[in-house]
Amino acid sequence: MPRSRRAPSRSRPRRARPKLPADWKPPPAPERVVRVDLGEEPHAHIVCRNCGRIQAIELTDLDRHVLTELAGRHPDGWSVDGIAFSATGACRRCREGPAA
Repeated sequence: MPRSRRAPSRSRPRRARPKLPADWKPPPAPERVVRVDLGEEPHAHIVCRNCGRIQAIELTDLDRHVLTELAGRHPDGWSVDGIAFSATGACRRCREGPAA
């Protein structure tokens, strides 16, 4: 079986890129200033999905910092005035079931 030949390319030749000086560096990206004005410290809770019981979760300074950094990624036009993290699960009473 004979091989098919490709048609010659009719695209325009590429222009050569201009040479940049060896010491050229791109300009620094503009910094995005984000304000997070919190009315209270970030806090966290765990909520039982069965009975609705709620218990506080202790946060370290690093945890608070991470939550504040995440809140700083809010979309343009939004503001953040509170940070509450919640986890869900089952409390001990719901997991163990009714007492015998």
